[in-house]
Amino acid sequence: MAAAVGAASSANAAQTIAISGPSGTFGDDEVTCASGVTSCTFERTFTFTTPSGFTLASADIGSNYTGNNLAANIDFTRVTLNGVNFTTLATGQQEFRNLLNQALTAGGTNTLFVSGTSGGNAAFAGTLSFAGTSAVPEPATWAMMLIGFGGVGASMRRRKQAARVNFA
Repeated sequence: MAAAVGAASSANAAQTIAISGPSGTFGDDEVTCASGVTSCTFERTFTFTTPSGFTLASADIGSNYTGNNLAANIDFTRVTLNGVNFTTLATGQQEFRNLLNQALTAGGTNTLFVSGTSGGNAAFAGTLSFAGTSAVPEPATWAMMLIGFGGVGASMRRRKQAARVNFA
């Protein structure tokens, strides 16, 4: 019973990812286990708001361990963005996962979830990048287009030419 309590992960409140322009970073540089425990599980939840004007997100995450203890690495069991699983690129001493062009709602709140096991003294870090600006033209663009169509129509109306038919 005591070992099970020591192996359990600590309570984890959602952490907010700081977004700067079209990107942001997230991670935990101290995934440790209780003293005397050789392996433990962890869960981290991160939240962020999609930056205005962006509708797609791509993300990468990787693990690392510190010191000489190779068993201290992280093994991801689940990495998701709004419930969509990341693709596993590499497993073993260092793990990498990514997610490409996940559709998001501009200005919406999103949840990134990371869980796994660790031998302690390990870390993980990741980056988010945003793309895909809205395809709806601004009002000034619409106005300029309508003025242009009106100008073309007015010039066509002004030039009244009689059609000539010539037979050879």
